[in-house]
Amino acid sequence: MALTKVDWLPTRGQLVLLSALGEAEFFEPFLKWINKELGADQCMIFFCADGEKVSTLLFKDFNQNASGKKLAESYVTERLYMQDPNFSTLKSSLPGEVTLIRLADLLDDMSLNYRNRYFDEPGFKDKFSVIYGSEAGNFYINLYHRTANFDQLVPRNQQQAIGQLLGLLVSKHYQLNQAQLSQGPLAFLSERERQVCAAVLQGKKSETIAYELDVAPSSVVTYRKRAYDKLGISSRAQLFALCQN
Repeated sequence: MALTKVDWLPTRGQLVLLSALGEAEFFEPFLKWINKELGADQCMIFFCADGEKVSTLLFKDFNQNASGKKLAESYVTERLYMQDPNFSTLKSSLPGEVTLIRLADLLDDMSLNYRNRYFDEPGFKDKFSVIYGSEAGNFYINLYHRTANFDQLVPRNQQQAIGQLLGLLVSKHYQLNQAQLSQGPLAFLSERERQVCAAVLQGKKSETIAYELDVAPSSVVTYRKRAYDKLGISSRAQLFALCQN
């Protein structure tokens, strides 16, 4: 039997991504991969543990970060996921089940108000969704593009495999680091940024946070500003709204 020469090597980006699974550093290479390799303008990841309530795990608009924050916040805090045509699939998926959904398949079941809020106003032309079921709950991964259809970016015959890969990466990451499921969108901040935001959510003042973390009050202000910039927010009230489950 003739041997076939292997003509494939993993990229450095893929190796970095895999090595970061379960670690706080996972989100940076994951988002870079989503943006560079799949051409996504926005990535949203939600989680449904009980078949009823949805929480935000990750959001990133690579062009308009404030837009990403606004959409993630309204989707969860206003319970607009109840109007999402994918919600019935999200809450009922079985462990290990992977469902790939394209925007064109949803339009007939989508209200005009919902479409205007999540597609027309932010300027999205296409959406590529993956629902991945797990024992811990179900993950909902959404990629958006403003100028092209995903069929133009990713060959149709490769999309199912890519959807499975996305589902596996996200679910395995959170299974390896269960604590990040409760951290929600704060999980992709640095440790100090997350500690400061968690303290702010507890109603603590900057002086108290500085004392507890053994840092200067000015450092607390810096960490909070960095965190708010990453989250696309500008106030404590917006932080509460974003992290509300």
